[in-house]
Amino acid sequence: MSETFTPAAVEANGTAAQGDPRPSLWGRLAARVRRAERPSAEPSAPSAPAADAPARPGRITPARVVQTTAARRIAVALAALLSLVIAVAFRGSWTSQSDAAKAAHFDDVGAFLYPFAPDGLIVLALVGAVVLRHKPWPRWYCLAVVAIFTATSYVINHLHGLGTFVMTEGPDAKLVEGPLEGWIVGLVAVQLVGAIAFGSHILMHVFRHLFPEALDGRAVADAAPEAAAGPGGTASEGDPAVPAQPEIDGYELAKMIYGVCLDEGVKLSRAKLSRYARISARQAGYVQTDVEEERREQADQPGPEVRRRVTEMREDALMSDGALARWNGNGTGPVGGAR
Repeated sequence: MSETFTPAAVEANGTAAQGDPRPSLWGRLAARVRRAERPSAEPSAPSAPAADAPARPGRITPARVVQTTAARRIAVALAALLSLVIAVAFRGSWTSQSDAAKAAHFDDVGAFLYPFAPDGLIVLALVGAVVLRHKPWPRWYCLAVVAIFTATSYVINHLHGLGTFVMTEGPDAKLVEGPLEGWIVGLVAVQLVGAIAFGSHILMHVFRHLFPEALDGRAVADAAPEAAAGPGGTASEGDPAVPAQPEIDGYELAKMIYGVCLDEGVKLSRAKLSRYARISARQAGYVQTDVEEERREQADQPGPEVRRRVTEMREDALMSDGALARWNGNGTGPVGGAR
């Protein structure tokens, strides 16, 4: 059952929070930068709607941040350097993992591919945590996998440095220090089997996040109106087609919710705003900062009543100047504005 949002319900639940954590100074500065970088589009004259056309809400799309060329170059250079660091570390750990697999009686091909399982899963699980950053349980699951396999990879590299996996040369190669202990063999096996289990679980979470319609039957529901259409591709006359309601971006929805609450005199907390709009707590803080800054900017600007009165005063002043000029032209008044 979904939770219904109304300002009255929010006020009844006691959501007016005076001591809620506010965004940091960096968050407020970032909000100013985002508003400054949003492209300003000239408002075009809207076309007159038809008399019988029903009112349809417009689709709200998030504004795209325009990055400067220097910022892009810095980001590309940083990404290239970090990729190089990861590649060097991966190559260094490759030898340790491969030698451990050979010592555990893997064949040459299996020992060569073995490092992809533990070390590769560390990278992919970290990427999965970024993709699933708005889902708390899958995100922490991915981070736990990163921590576990980082620890096991360290143990393998440590044992390799101690010479545990050194083998003799030749076709009958044997370990110099004798057979491996049971816990070492178990560690090598756990890395392989754990990569299959944890990797499959993370893949399932990513698929559920990227393709939710494949699991909840939404694609079948979307195909139902098409099946109800006539043979010519149009709906029957008895059942007119109802236009689909466009979706609203979560960030813009949060701004609408927070603005309504401020109009009702309710200061909505960051946690509740995040839950109502289904966005992260950090984005909710940005929304609070943006809305409050926009309210302050609107308060600094004169209202329509003030602008109307200024326009009337200007017109009266122009009319007075015209009358004074005509009076001087008749020769009955002072010349040059002298009193």
